[in-house]
Order: sequence, then C-alpha cells, then structure tokens
Amino acid sequence: MPVFHHTKTHRRFFFIHIPRNAGRFLTQNFLENGYGIEHHSTRDCTGEDVVAQYGSLNGPQLLHPPTKHADKERVEDYLWTLIEGVQFSHTHYPLYSKWKSIKDIPSITVVRNPVDRFFSASGVMEEGLQSSLENWTEFNNILQKIMPKKFNWWRPQYEFISPHTKIWKYENGFGKDFCKWIKDIFPIEFSIRTQGYEKSTSDALKLIKTEPLVNNLKKFYHQDFKDFDYE
Repeated sequence: MPVFHHTKTHRRFFFIHIPRNAGRFLTQNFLENGYGIEHHSTRDCTGEDVVAQYGSLNGPQLLHPPTKHADKERVEDYLWTLIEGVQFSHTHYPLYSKWKSIKDIPSITVVRNPVDRFFSASGVMEEGLQSSLENWTEFNNILQKIMPKKFNWWRPQYEFISPHTKIWKYENGFGKDFCKWIKDIFPIEFSIRTQGYEKSTSDALKLIKTEPLVNNLKKFYHQDFKDFDYE
C-alpha cells in the first residue's frame, strides 16, 4: 500500500493496492511520471514496532525506480514487511487507517470483476484444486482457510476500501480516460509511459473457468458484485 509522493510538486496520494488489479503496472507508471514511493512503515507512522531493521530511519523515505542493488533491497523490504500479520503492500481496511502518513491525503484504488480477478490469482494455488473448487462446500472451506493468509489475495475487494477512496474499474482500461481521472484527482499531468512491469511465476493460470466454479465465485464474492456493479 504505497504512498506516492511527487518529487517536484510534493503532492501525495495513497494507492490501495488490491492484489491482481494492475497494481504492479500502475506502480511502474507512477514512478515513470515522477513519483517516488514513501517507505512509511516506521514506528512513527504506523505505531507498530515491526520494522526495527530500519534502525535510525526517521519518517518516510522515497523509493524511486530501483536502478541500484540497494534500491531493489529497499523495495523488497517494502513489499514483504508485515503489519499486524498482513503483507504491507496489500493491507486492507481498517488496518491502514491507523497510519499517520495517510491522514488527509487522497486515496485511490482499482477494482476488477471478481471472477477475472480470482482466475488471475490462481497461479499461486496448489495444483489439483479444480474439482474441489467446483463443489460449494469444499470451495467455501478452501477460501475460508486461505483467505486470512498474510498475502490477502483472496480477500473480497470491498474489504480493502475506505469510505473516502476513489475507485476506478479495471475493465475501463488505462487509456486517456484513466489519465484524465488521475489528473482530476491530482492536478498534475499523468500519462501511461510504459506497458512493462516485472512478471512473476504467479501470473500463470492454474484453473479452468467452468460454470460450477464461476457460480461459486459469484456466491462467495456477492458483495463485490453488488458494491461495484458487476451484476
């Protein structure tokens, strides 16, 4: 969950990174548009004594595009730090509402059709779950078991979002309309400057989109379908 800080204007915003919703792609483009990432996981900002490895770090640091080995290590620290048992980069609401560093700044996020999001995330699942996930009882047991895990990949999207968050739909794309939406929130120029971002092995799909599985997803993520008008 990065706070982005524009290095020239010093404007700041909070990006609620819901897993599998173009977060890596957008992060790369924010960096390309002159933003740095504030590494704000310090005791002063969060009230949590969980980042002692940063030693005398006082206040936020900026993480610019990681061109040096040290920068890459700091980005990895940012990605894998745990706050209250949850991966810092994918923290849900209301955990992040405790952070001093996001007070009084705009927050944005991207939501996605829950079915597409689930299949996009299937790359991190164990092999051989297809038939089990097509049975509602087994599906529910599996999701309830893995959902509390620290990575937050299976958590319903509505649980990430605060009452003040501005929401963009993944299905609306990331073209001119998205850039205008960003500019309307933060009055600076923004454009999509790169289509590239670092891929991972978890991007590979492991499940087949069958009717029983889709029906289970609609039942499990019913609140997302309702709140974000995917019905």
